[in-house]
Amino acid sequence: MYIMCFSKGLSALQMALDDGVLPNKTLGFIPTAGDTYKNPYFVDESRKRLKVHNIKLVELDVTKDSKESLHSKLDSVDGLYIAGGNTFFLLYQLIQKDIYKLLVKKVQMGLPYFGESAGAVLLAKSIEPAKAIDNPEDAPLLESYNGLNLINFFPLPYADRDKYKLPFTKLIKEYKEKIDIIQFTDVQAIITKDGSSYEILNSAIETI
Repeated sequence: MYIMCFSKGLSALQMALDDGVLPNKTLGFIPTAGDTYKNPYFVDESRKRLKVHNIKLVELDVTKDSKESLHSKLDSVDGLYIAGGNTFFLLYQLIQKDIYKLLVKKVQMGLPYFGESAGAVLLAKSIEPAKAIDNPEDAPLLESYNGLNLINFFPLPYADRDKYKLPFTKLIKEYKEKIDIIQFTDVQAIITKDGSSYEILNSAIETI
């Protein structure tokens, strides 16, 4: 596996390029987690930051594209990038479009996965701790909080943002005995190639 988790800055993506895991510099881009926001400006910012690295994006709109189209697009790219937003809504849409299990299989078979914020949290065994920053009511029909279960820790982005200090303190107190919570800042990224061992990298925020 080849997995990177981002909070905001994507500069660590250069390591993936240097590792040769994106030979054609193409990424399937899933913006779906941002659909619950009136102005998901942060999704467009992610697109711009990726293009700073000369990455070609293939849009996978999970809520609008057909299952067949999503499968075809996934087969045409070097890797997958899932942008931020509401993790619960994202998970629900992936399940509804019957693409959830396919993503797990493809990543396990070697498709590089890059997740930002919600896209990073989705990798965990359970996304339940994300209630500290995301509203589960944005996906009221979601029956399970089971994430992709591709990593055995919980990546918690935004560790340097003041507005999350209180909710994160509560989150860590509630879950610290149950899961391994790995906090990382907007200028850091997490890389793992086996879902267990990991390294925290510097990942500066690109000028866009």
